[in-house]
Amino acid sequence: MTKGTVLVEKADEPGWNSGSVQRLACEGRFCLWLAVEELGACSFGYCSNMQMWVSDLEGRFLGASHGIDDHASRSLRFVDPEHVEVVTWTRDELFHVIDTGLDPLHVNRRVMKVSRDGARFIEVPGQGPGWTMVGARAENIPGHPKPPKPRTVSGALLERARALCPKRASYEPVEYVCRDGMCLLLLSGFKANPDGPPEDATWMLDGRVRGPLCVVLVQGKKLTWLSAAEDGSSVELLPDSYRFWGGMAVRGGVVPVLELSRTRPGYMVLADTVGAVVHGSRPYPVRIGPSAEAALALAPTVQAFTQAQVTWGLGRWKDAADLAFAWRLARVEQTLVLQVEVHDETVVPRGTGTGVHSDHLELTLWQHRGLGSPRPETRKLGVLLGAGGEVEVRDWTAKADVMLPFLQGTWRERPQGYEVTLVLPWADLGMTEPLTAVGFVMAVSDADVRGKQETLMEQAGGLNLWSEYPPTILEYSREFFHQMN
Repeated sequence: MTKGTVLVEKADEPGWNSGSVQRLACEGRFCLWLAVEELGACSFGYCSNMQMWVSDLEGRFLGASHGIDDHASRSLRFVDPEHVEVVTWTRDELFHVIDTGLDPLHVNRRVMKVSRDGARFIEVPGQGPGWTMVGARAENIPGHPKPPKPRTVSGALLERARALCPKRASYEPVEYVCRDGMCLLLLSGFKANPDGPPEDATWMLDGRVRGPLCVVLVQGKKLTWLSAAEDGSSVELLPDSYRFWGGMAVRGGVVPVLELSRTRPGYMVLADTVGAVVHGSRPYPVRIGPSAEAALALAPTVQAFTQAQVTWGLGRWKDAADLAFAWRLARVEQTLVLQVEVHDETVVPRGTGTGVHSDHLELTLWQHRGLGSPRPETRKLGVLLGAGGEVEVRDWTAKADVMLPFLQGTWRERPQGYEVTLVLPWADLGMTEPLTAVGFVMAVSDADVRGKQETLMEQAGGLNLWSEYPPTILEYSREFFHQMN
């Protein structure tokens, strides 16, 4: 784009090699534009070139240009007449299929100053808010177990295992390991041609084992076929895990789709949650502990501090000091314990009336029971900052406004805002066993002036209440099947 060119808005048109030019906003002496050039099909599916431009008020391009990730959702705005905020968020679904146990949402926030002549962007150093609830991450886990030594598969066991495997192939053992009474038997049904080239061998040149694959869990005399690995077309034997690859990438490519433990046969391989800070909660693993303090120390922290999470009142939201929040949730016996830390420059506790026009939390829960089950009952709770450091929880489902005295919690002011701890016995919320997955929306409402709700910031997600973490392969398979059916 030549400096001085007069920019003209252009609507997107269908078809390849099209595009659009849009004026987003003007502040002071500058206007902000977004230009999209459609490039058509590419190795990642469909690609485009996105540029953020700056012009004067008459629309003349001044030279400042910045590329935007075309695979990410985005929000661009002036934070003042000289600074532009760029927020992008993506779950990397085009590139990562394997489940790590934590939400793969990535949020990136950058603030750039527009030079006085509008010819360039100057990045302003910055960082997200700090949270007191975040624990230190252990770089090395002491006593990390080594994979057990492979065992010999007896003829009787192999015959029983083959009877469980899909009948489309004749399976041969690849590895058989046991620990703590749990054994995992990995078999391959690939039939190599002895006269074929080396690349047609059972073991691929990059170290993967060709499929079809069959995985059998052995517990004493009980054998269970693990359908979780059925979609894998090959498996990679890593030091601590089996990584299954399958055809879920674009244009027929293969990507990792599942990871099972080699050090703990019968268990999944999911990310460590201690001290983890994430941007989303789809999914969010709810870990169990003997006390609220111990359970919350294991829980990942989910943060929201950008305009991407503002769902109402964006025009009145300034920055993370105005409103931002982070939360952790854990399980203690038959209760959920929620801890929320809110950054808020002006704390407005419960006043009169319904409390919607004071600073408060809004928590919505519903229990997943499978797609074939009746529509789940949704429960919406309003958590108000009451007198004496006690919270007041009200049922705001539909148009209700009913006090719920059986839900207990406390709150306290902090230098940058306030903190809430809430205990939720799930039986009192109408949730029934087995409690495996719960829908969840966490929202924080800001009312800097008493009597007026100004901003609502929220996150939606799903809570996975595993019996233990990482979950067993059987529990993981049951939960996946439960949510898909």
